[in-house]
Amino acid sequence: MSTKVQVGTEEARIRNDRQAVFQLVRDLVQAQFNSGDEELTKRLWQDVADRDIDLDRVINLMYTCSFHEDDYEMTKVDETYQKTGLVG
Repeated sequence: MSTKVQVGTEEARIRNDRQAVFQLVRDLVQAQFNSGDEELTKRLWQDVADRDIDLDRVINLMYTCSFHEDDYEMTKVDETYQKTGLVG
């Protein structure tokens, strides 16, 4: 039973972490590409660094996904990166 709880807790943590990364990627795409807001872009990249998020993971999501609002596409691209370290 304890193993199931640990696995369930780990899966929930991964989902929450993934959603936080996805939101950060969406904010970066909006600030950097759509708005051209240099100051916000700098703050968001600093947030990536402060949280110790894999820079290549963020860049992969930014440039590989066509639709950043699509959780399914973002998850598929992220899982491919996490498993292989390669762009999907």
